[in-house]
Amino acid sequence: MDQSKSNKEHTTKLLLPKRTFTLEFLVGLFTMAGVACIGYLAIGLGGLELWGPGKYDIIAQFDNISGLQVGASVEVAGVPVGQVSAIDLKDPVALVTLRLNKDFKVRDDDIASIRTKGIIGDRYVKISRGSSNTYINPGGNMSETESVVDIEDIIGKIVHSLGGEKGTGKE
Repeated sequence: MDQSKSNKEHTTKLLLPKRTFTLEFLVGLFTMAGVACIGYLAIGLGGLELWGPGKYDIIAQFDNISGLQVGASVEVAGVPVGQVSAIDLKDPVALVTLRLNKDFKVRDDDIASIRTKGIIGDRYVKISRGSSNTYINPGGNMSETESVVDIEDIIGKIVHSLGGEKGTGKE
């Protein structure tokens, strides 16, 4: 009987003591923090906004959008307020969807024009502010737009007005 009693004591001595923070727990915690950081960076670099300001779309019609690309900046007074999210053709005009920051409101007399950054830079949409107190609802259309001024068209008109034949180089 003494031997069975000593076996029980020996068995109870083999139980591991309780530890609150083990090495495995710390490694797991560090791994989870790393995965969370990588996920946050992936979402941020991917352009998703989970907690940022909301956005809304406005559609603008242009006769000519030569060189304008999806992703181009939309600016007011040189400050970015959104970007071009889609370009569609509804013959004879181009429909440009502008995805704007929620805190920026478009007035019904604002003018959207396509401009170039620098001499040969990228195209962007510039919104010139009007004075109206009426705003365009999300999903609405901008009625005032100015298309791209194409330098080739201007030169062709000058040559034509001077009496030369367009495209032949003859005067």
